[in-house]
Amino acid sequence: MLFKKEIRKPIIALIFISLGGWMLHFRAHPITADADNLLPFFFGLVDVIITPILFNHKKTVIVAYLINGISVIVGTIAMATFSIYRFSVPVTLVNIIFRTMLSDILILFSKLFIGQAILSYFYPAGLGRLFKPFWWVRHFCYFSIIFALGHFLWR
Repeated sequence: MLFKKEIRKPIIALIFISLGGWMLHFRAHPITADADNLLPFFFGLVDVIITPILFNHKKTVIVAYLINGISVIVGTIAMATFSIYRFSVPVTLVNIIFRTMLSDILILFSKLFIGQAILSYFYPAGLGRLFKPFWWVRHFCYFSIIFALGHFLWR
């Protein structure tokens, strides 16, 4: 089998979640419609094919974990921005839950936890202060600031 027996199920779960998200995105934004859809298409392809293979080896698990985490951060920021720009109904809790991409973002977050479980297999004692939950929150804030600055400065 391609994946180690001990981490086969989390890697397959990661593949299915990535594949489902990639197919949803491809259906909503086909690459034939707009050239801007090429980047998410290829990033999704990396998430489905390359990242699971990298997760299978101790030498490359950290790279896979970073790619996985960055894809979660970038996807969350992109979907939240898309939801904010397309939101035209009154702001209520029901509309926020059902008329935004909140459900897609929550599904995307599961990739982060599956990646953490795979990383914990190779490094059961952890990696010090790296890759703790606050580490991801801090980097999410960094990416958000960079995205906001880029959006406002290069309109």
